[in-house]
Amino acid sequence: MIQQQLTKVLATTAIAAIALTVASERSYARPTVGESGFWCSTSTGAPVTMYQNPQGAVEPWIEWTSDYFSGSGYDPATRCQLVSQRLETYRRNRSLKYITAGQMNGQKVICTANQVNGICQNLIYTLRPGQDPIGSLYNLLAWRQGQVGMPSTEESGNIPYIDVRAKLGENINDEAQLPPFSGPSELP
Repeated sequence: MIQQQLTKVLATTAIAAIALTVASERSYARPTVGESGFWCSTSTGAPVTMYQNPQGAVEPWIEWTSDYFSGSGYDPATRCQLVSQRLETYRRNRSLKYITAGQMNGQKVICTANQVNGICQNLIYTLRPGQDPIGSLYNLLAWRQGQVGMPSTEESGNIPYIDVRAKLGENINDEAQLPPFSGPSELP
């Protein structure tokens, strides 16, 4: 009797683990034609967080080259996967409006904000100690390279707020909800 119950529990756990793995892998894959979303690409060497807009155009957002966090288990490929997943979650939840620099848990971070002058709401990634958060923010997005002072950047005091809504193909006035995200709810 106990062995049958244990077998059922183990079978149920195994099925749940497989389903979670499939859901996680799907969230890292490049979106299909007509869909938009973030994913991590390793096809060109260094891992790169990529974004496909609703029209199918693909652009790099973050190139992952630093090995600083590798000793903690977060090599560039792992960080690319985790951050791409976070960005996709925030995009689907409609909380990816502005990208800015701030502090969370006493550490300097790149994060999301709902408005200019808004607080850091969602972690995108942690900066290494001593890393300049403003410089990192300006160099963050690969699509911004060579576009200093582009119109989507708004500044408040010394902290820039980069409005990414138009870049995501969103109608800024449209508050329609995207379908709920089905991936993991918590990322390390």
